[in-house]
Amino acid sequence: MVANYSRSFKETVGKVSKLSIDDVGELAELKHNAEMLKERLELAKEPDLMLIYLEMQSSEKEYFSTRQQDKMQSMSDASKRLRDGILVSSKFDASQRSEALGYLAKYKAAATKIVKLDQEIEDKLNDFDQKSHQVSQQLIALIESEVEQADQAIDLIIHAAKIVLVVALVIAVLSAGKVAKQFASALKTLALEKKNSERLLLNILPQSIAERLKEEEGKIADSYTAVTVLFADIVGFTELATQISPEELVGILNIIFSEFDELTEKHGLEKIKTIGDAYMVVGGLPEEKPDHARAIAAMAIDMQEAIKRFSQETGNALSIRIGINTGPVVAGIIGRKKFVYDLWGDTVNIASRMESHGIPGSIQVSESTYQYLKNQYAFQDRGSIQVKGKGQMNCYLLLRDTLANG
Repeated sequence: MVANYSRSFKETVGKVSKLSIDDVGELAELKHNAEMLKERLELAKEPDLMLIYLEMQSSEKEYFSTRQQDKMQSMSDASKRLRDGILVSSKFDASQRSEALGYLAKYKAAATKIVKLDQEIEDKLNDFDQKSHQVSQQLIALIESEVEQADQAIDLIIHAAKIVLVVALVIAVLSAGKVAKQFASALKTLALEKKNSERLLLNILPQSIAERLKEEEGKIADSYTAVTVLFADIVGFTELATQISPEELVGILNIIFSEFDELTEKHGLEKIKTIGDAYMVVGGLPEEKPDHARAIAAMAIDMQEAIKRFSQETGNALSIRIGINTGPVVAGIIGRKKFVYDLWGDTVNIASRMESHGIPGSIQVSESTYQYLKNQYAFQDRGSIQVKGKGQMNCYLLLRDTLANG
């Protein structure tokens, strides 16, 4: 009987050691693959996939806190959606997609092993409790028998019971230490995940809006009396798309839009979104910017220069058509699981029309933007043009080389 206890104890400790919470074991494997997967998703700059990743991580943390199987099922469901998203995403090249799927598969395998080990440890502890109960029952039976004939047997059973108590105490101490260490590790992991979640949120939303989202439960929507909106479209990109592979196509867009993102930061503006080969940026929100129109004009000129350099360096005959308008807008967040920060209002529609009715290689601005910039830049009056949905509108071409004030 004592040998059975010893064997049960060793098996239980062995199962626990397979989990581990240090640099080896299934928990470490799970954490490593989660981090490597996150790095691949960050490189792809795919907000929707990052949100699914965060949902998967949240389910993982809930499972380790409660050990409820439905939490692990939620994590498994999220991982399946993440896998499907990686497979269809256009922001991965073949190598990146393969690496992301590989780390996701290893992550799921480690999670499955952890669930299995949890069950095996629970079974071993139940088996140990059962053996302890058997010893107690045997001791009671011997006491009730003839005392004179059972003295030696009782001594042996008492000795066995003492061993059981010592082993049980050792298990209790080890379990308490393991739980305490696991709890401390969980707190550290949660703090790290919170920091990572906040950083990922800042990749999707403006910083001030992200801070409000963490504090406010209601809807986030704001009105702005004067901002400047820019739409840009790459001319010739649709034709180019028919001549090159999807990987090359996405690679070119990534190079161009990455440089546009840097220009957005340089001029203190806010990127709103990209739609295909179109780029949308705004000046004057969410923080007020008195020179929002001038900052947008400066970025427009820099965008033209960037496209010109890219065409010369790669031999691709590309140009850019830019439209700008100034006026009031409403800005806010829509969605619950997939947050989108967007703008609404006639100002946005007119800016889009300025771009679509513009001239390739030119920067076309509305009357309202012209009034903001006429004393700072030189313009060519394009006259009145017919704008879809708006009728006749006065438009101007911003000259990229000459400032009106010298």
